[in-house]
Formats: sequence, structure tokens, C-alpha cells
Amino acid sequence: MTVKMEHRTIEDKILLGITAAATLVLFPFLVLSIISQDKAHIIVDSIAVGGFSIIFLGVWFTSKIRLFSGIFAVIAHVNILIGIYIKGAGLIYWLFPIIIASYYLLPTIVASLFNFFLITIASYLTFEQFDHFTLPRIISALVVTNVFALIFSVFMQNKNHQLLEKDKISQLRNNILELIASSSQLSKVLHAIVLGIENEFPDAKCSILLLDKNGKRLMLGSAPSLPDFYNEAIDGLVIGKGVGSCSEAALTGERVIVTDIATHPNWTHCKDIAQKASLVSCWSEPIIGNSGNVLGTFGIYHHKITSPKEIEFTLIEQFTNLARIAIEREKADKLIWKQANYDSLTNLPNRNLLHEHLTSAIANAHRESKQLVIAMMDLDNFKDVNDSMGHSAGDIVLIECAKRIKNCLRRNDIVARLGGDEFIIVMMGTMQTKDIDIIGQKLISTLANPYVIEGKKVFCTASIGLAFYPDDATSIDGLLVNADQAMYRAKTQGRNGIHYFTENMRTDFLKRIEIIQDLRIAVAENQFHMVYQPIVNLENNQIVKAEALIRWLHPDKGLIPPLDFIHVAEEIGLIIEISEWIFNEVSQQANVWRNAYCPNLCISINTSPVQYKNEGKQIKAWADSLIAQDISPQAIAIEITEHLLMDNQAEVVDALEAIRMQGVAISIDDFGTGYSSFSYLKNYTIDYLKIDQSFVQNMSDNNKDIALCEAIIVMANKLNIKVIAEGIETEQQKQLLIQAGCHFGQGYLLSKPLSVADFEKLLVKQNTND
Repeated sequence: MTVKMEHRTIEDKILLGITAAATLVLFPFLVLSIISQDKAHIIVDSIAVGGFSIIFLGVWFTSKIRLFSGIFAVIAHVNILIGIYIKGAGLIYWLFPIIIASYYLLPTIVASLFNFFLITIASYLTFEQFDHFTLPRIISALVVTNVFALIFSVFMQNKNHQLLEKDKISQLRNNILELIASSSQLSKVLHAIVLGIENEFPDAKCSILLLDKNGKRLMLGSAPSLPDFYNEAIDGLVIGKGVGSCSEAALTGERVIVTDIATHPNWTHCKDIAQKASLVSCWSEPIIGNSGNVLGTFGIYHHKITSPKEIEFTLIEQFTNLARIAIEREKADKLIWKQANYDSLTNLPNRNLLHEHLTSAIANAHRESKQLVIAMMDLDNFKDVNDSMGHSAGDIVLIECAKRIKNCLRRNDIVARLGGDEFIIVMMGTMQTKDIDIIGQKLISTLANPYVIEGKKVFCTASIGLAFYPDDATSIDGLLVNADQAMYRAKTQGRNGIHYFTENMRTDFLKRIEIIQDLRIAVAENQFHMVYQPIVNLENNQIVKAEALIRWLHPDKGLIPPLDFIHVAEEIGLIIEISEWIFNEVSQQANVWRNAYCPNLCISINTSPVQYKNEGKQIKAWADSLIAQDISPQAIAIEITEHLLMDNQAEVVDALEAIRMQGVAISIDDFGTGYSSFSYLKNYTIDYLKIDQSFVQNMSDNNKDIALCEAIIVMANKLNIKVIAEGIETEQQKQLLIQAGCHFGQGYLLSKPLSVADFEKLLVKQNTND
């Protein structure tokens, strides 16, 4: 089977070309010889044409280039000598191309010998046919041609050798670059580099040492040809002045050449082990990174005293650059992988790596029939830290929090940061509930310890939700969702605690999702309306105030209580939009009623802690809006809770002071159920204090509730704060409050929450009676 021309070597193509050309050139001569019936020429030309044709066919079908090159040379030599013998000296000039071609067709020495015999025999056959003037010149020309062809052949062989060496080095370099480009392991790439250098310097033994992460030591990268005991000795070599060759090269970032290890001062402490390894000289080249930093060293050892040549260092520098590329590629790959899988702030696994860990952990738990616990953890009130002290303080808390979590866990447990202040903890293996409780309580107590930031103590507790594999869910998403629901329940139950997932939570969660979806529609379609519960002067039963209460009438589900949706609206941020609608509705309605029926009427609006974020921008804007619409600021009162005032003092007080200076009254709702701190009543200006209905509804002549109510009323009167009692449902409660000195009352005895029309009827009736 013939080889296609595009797949043949250059030698194949040249020999095919020469034999084809020779055949074509000599064939016409053969034809002429036959026509002229010159038997001598026919013999010579037939041998030449036949021989060259056979060589052409042999090369074409077998590609045995060396064999047919030699046959071609022999046929050419023999044929020309036969021609000279038969036809005489006229063919002697064919010796010149044959002499030159011989150095291509045959090895140099063989070609030189063949040509010597060719010239000698040709001269012997023709010396009688030339005169004494011509023969010496022809012989001299043939000898000179042979010498020049010999010199040129040797020169070309050296050039070819150099080119082959360069090509071999280039191929080696390309192979190493391919390893780097394919992200092969660094050890594999360094091994290939070392073998490449040792292949070029057969007498040398090489090593590559890499700088450790602390920049204090050199670690073994690759040294396949050095003895194991020597590699163990140089692995972890301390970088310092006068410590071997590689250590100093790494320290100075400059080339270090030690021609005789035995006498060099740098090797004083290491020369024995070098002698044991038969290492006599050492050249060390630092591997310098793109930014000028030392990455490692390239060491070349010899078994005899040797000084490097410039060409050798040129080659070493090339391979050193390859080592640099490989090391920096490895570092870049590790950095990219770390950035993709680790949180940059806490150095904990991120969501991507957590998914990998969980996939493996669930598979192991399934295979070994073991339990897996997922803990979803969220810091309580973390946003307050960012808002009050800045995000840098928040970052400090997160970093310290991550350290505390890791210190509380076992070795095989996993902790990851999902983002923000959310963490996931994976507790591996079957565990008893009491063990989980111990770890959980340890986390809660540890995280509750104060964080010291710029000399200030910051408290940031945590809420934790737990879900179990396979009891609660068998998929990653299912476990995370259930743990999240459990954490949400922990927050709603007071925070700083742990809650286990239960099936009821799934129902509650779905209900919550449904409320969220319905709420968004309700806001868009204005499904809300306001009702107003009168607040009366207990002395004369006159309506002087009212509390505005929102109601949601769902088109399909009917009336939805505020307790079912207000906290959800706060969590998802819709409370801002809803509160803005409430304010607009109430302020406009209050203005109408003040102008028509009750000039001193004041309507209270409940506010959410969310509204006091962002420096209470929304609350402050309300006071400005009243003035802009020419509505008296006294028409509106803002109700806040004790918790709100105590938990967010800076933001809340600033906003309240701003609106109170413009005439808006401030009322504390549900007093007695929270901190009940007298200090904020003393330090902050409060207009109204509402006693919580839990005290009012349990009052009697001789119980503690009446005593507490009396104490609150007396204290408030001393501080010039008017008191409103909530939840009055009996005449006895009303009379006890009047006797205690309470100013105002609110409750079903006095009036239930009323629609706009019904409340207006009361105002009309009151105005008529007056």
C-alpha cells in the first residue's frame, strides 16, 4: 500500500524527485542511443534509466529511504564508471554532480571514500585521453569539489543537529506548556521540567524547591534523580544567608554558583550530605514571579567541579520561566477555586462548596443509615450593628462569629456562610438529641457573649433552626427549607434560642407564603380599610381621641386579622407602603372631622420599628406632609411600643423629637408589658401612656393589678403624661380607673372599633348634644 504524498517525509520527497528527474533526463538519451543503434550508449543509458526507475518504484512503494539512497549512489557511481570505460573521457564531467549528491545519499565518511575511489578510477581510465595540461586540472577540480562537498556536508549536519536540538527543546517546552494549559498537577509539570533539563545535561541532577506559604522555607517540588535521603534533607530548608545555594538564591533573588561544594562557606553545614550524594557543584537559579517575588529555586547539581556556560544558563532560564508559569498558574487556579468556593470575609465554605459537602454527607448518611443534622443560624438584630456602627463593625462581628462557631463544633462537622449573617452548620453522624442540645446551647451561649469593637461591647445573639436527615427531608433543598422554617420560628419566639423543625411548621410556612402573595395583591388592589376605636374622656364621656386600626377584607377569605399579616408585612418591607397609605387615609379623615365636628380630635396611628430605620425618614416626612397640606399636627398622634424605644433609642428618639417639635403627639402603647423603664419616661418627652389591657381587665378592688394601675397613673401625672387605659369592658373597671385618676379610656364598654360612617355618627351625636 502506497503512502500518500502529504504523509511522506522530506527525504522521501527529495529522493523521489531526484530519481524521477534523473529518469526523465536520461530517457531521451536512451531513445537516441536505440535509434542510432549505439550499443555502448544503450548499455550505459539502460543501466541508468532502469536503475533509477527501480529506485523510484522502491521508494514509492516501501519508503525505505536509507536502502534506496545507498543503491542510488552505487548505481550512479558504477554507471558513470562503465560509461567512462565504454565511451571515454567525454562523460567525466558527470562526476561533479555525483560527487555532490553522494554526501546527501550516503553517510559522510562512506560518501568521502566512494568519491575518492570514483575520482581515482575515473582518472586511471582517462589519463591517456587528456594532455598533461588538462588532466591535472580536471583531477584538481574533482578533488576540490569533493573537499567542498565534504565541508558543506559536515556544516549542514551540524546545523541540522542544532536545529534538531532546538526543535527537541521547543517540543519539550510545548509539551510542558500543554500540561500547564490543561491544569495538570503542579508536581507533574515540575517533574517534566526537571527531566527536560536533565535530558539536555546528562551529567546533571536537578531539583525544584518551592517557597512555603509563610515565605520562610523551601519545600521540595520535584527532584526525581536525587537520592531520597538528600531530598528529605532539603525539604523544608530554612531560607537564610549562607545556607546552601538554593536558600541564598531564594533570599537574594539572584543566581548563586558554587563550583566546589566542599570548599564553599555556604555549604559548611551541608557538605557531608552533599558528599554522600556525590554532589560536587551546584548552580541555583531563583524562580521570580511576575510581581518580582521569589516563588522558588531551580537547582542543578554536578558530580564534578563545573562552571556553567552562558548557553547553559540561557537554557536554564527558559525552563525556569516555565516553572514560574506553572507555579503561578497553580496559585491562580487555587485562588479562583477558593474565591468560587469560600467566603472572602470569614474564610468559611460558601453556598457552592456547602452543596458539594452536603451531597457527599447525605450520600454517606444514606449508605451507612446514619442521621444528619442541618442547623440554619441567623444573627439577631445584626442589621442594627451595621446601621449604628457601620459595615466595618458588622464585618468584625461576622469574622468573630465564624471563629466562635468553629470552636463549638466537632472536627467532622461543617460550617458555611450563605451570605449576610446567615450560617449553615452540618452535624455529621448519628447523634442523640441531648448531644445536639449541648452543641446548640454551647453555640447560643458563646455567640451571646459581647463582641468588642473599638473598645465598645456589642451584643448580637443568634437564632438556630434544626432539621434532620432523613426524618424531616431527604434532599438538600428540603433540609435547608425546613431548617430555615425552624429558625424563623426561633426568631418569632423571642430569638436567642433553638427550635426543631416540626410538620406544623410546613403548614405555617405555606400559610405565610400565601399571606405574602395575597398581601402584595392587597396593596396593589387597595383591599384595606380603616376602622376607628374611640378614646373617651372618662370624666365626661366625650370623644376626644381615637385609635386608627387597619382591616384587610380579602375578596375570597373574608376579614383577615391584623395579627395574621402585620408582622409579615414588616418582615418583607411592605409595612412602609401600607403605613404610608394609613397615614394618608387617617390624616385626611381627621382633618375632615376636626373641621366639621370636633376641633380637638386627635387620631393615633400605630407605627412599626421598620419605619424608624433610615433615620426615621418616613416618620419625619409625615409631619412635613401635615404642614404642607395645612392639616394641624395636633390631628395625629404617633403610637410606639416600649420595646421600640428601648431597642432603637438613637434612631427612634431622633425621629420622635423631630415630629414632636412640629406638634405631633407621642403615645406609648401597651405600657407595662415590656421593659416598663421609668428612665425613658424621665428622659424623653412623652404625651400619652396607654396602660395595657391585661392589667385593666383583671382589676378588682383588692388585687395587685389595680395597685399597679394606680402607681402608673400617679407616676405619669407627676411627669405630666396623660394616661389612657385600654381594654375597659365593665363599669367597675371604668369606675376604678376614674378613682385612680386616669384621664382617658378605650375599650368595648365605651365603643368597639367603628367604620368611618359609624364613627362619624358618634361625632355628630356628640356635637348635637353639646
